[in-house]
Amino acid sequence: MKNSNEKEHSGVIRAFARAVLRKMALILAPFGITRQGRARIREFFDDLVIGLYREEIESFIRRYPTVWSEEETIQYIIEHKASICRFGDGELKLIVGERHKSFQDVDQKLNDRLLEVLQSNEPNILIGIHPVRAFDRLGRIWQKFIIRIGDQVLDLLDNQRSYPSMGAFRVLPKKSRASLVDRIKLTKKIWEGRKILFITGENSRFRFEEELFNNAASVDFLYAPSKNAFGRYDEIISEIRANYPKEEYLVMPVLGPTATVLAYDLALSGYQAIDFGQMPGTFKKAKESLFGTADTILDELYNNK
Repeated sequence: MKNSNEKEHSGVIRAFARAVLRKMALILAPFGITRQGRARIREFFDDLVIGLYREEIESFIRRYPTVWSEEETIQYIIEHKASICRFGDGELKLIVGERHKSFQDVDQKLNDRLLEVLQSNEPNILIGIHPVRAFDRLGRIWQKFIIRIGDQVLDLLDNQRSYPSMGAFRVLPKKSRASLVDRIKLTKKIWEGRKILFITGENSRFRFEEELFNNAASVDFLYAPSKNAFGRYDEIISEIRANYPKEEYLVMPVLGPTATVLAYDLALSGYQAIDFGQMPGTFKKAKESLFGTADTILDELYNNK
């Protein structure tokens, strides 16, 4: 076992090596002739950094709370008509003070609300977190995320609590047509015969997919700012409450970190609210992985009408 001085010394050396490798990646990446070439250079240096921190990443995995399977999460939502608020890397970054890509600038009020939701334990409001189950299944984004702020994230979570999976609408089977169809059929039971209200950003990446929602009674859209939507939060939630009765609508916000808080507040006021994310895009990628094209039509999904 390493003593504390050895660990501290080792940590300093790794931090220095990481800084050097990141600098080299920045210097050398522009020499990649194509976009793919530049990406390969960055990935090469990312892999070196991840290798340096493998022990810390493995330790994070061991200390991380238990996460339900995606199927368990979906089944619970169906059986209990539960709401769900989802925390991916973006929401956790904001809470610890990092910027969330281009969708939402750091906003202390939003950060405080996200922390409130994450640490809540309200009946029938699920708090979904990222399924961290094995090093090789994490992917580079989460491996690098853990290196930067893993300990801070663990401080936010209760390792005595089991959490639903935020990947319920994001992690789709890609092994076979049957496995993908079965998962989609299960998920569609959430909104079968229901009126759906999507809240999404103007000109956002969200695209309606007939195969996913052809069993809904109706689908409506309410548009909000695609960036920094939290700045108009009060206006958004007031419009929902005024025009879309909770007795009639399943509300599914697709609005980055704002959707997490929005789903929580709507659920507290009696709505079933699903922090949905970009499932249609994930669905198209799964089809492309399985069939070589995202345009493949799965006739089995039209039997739910």
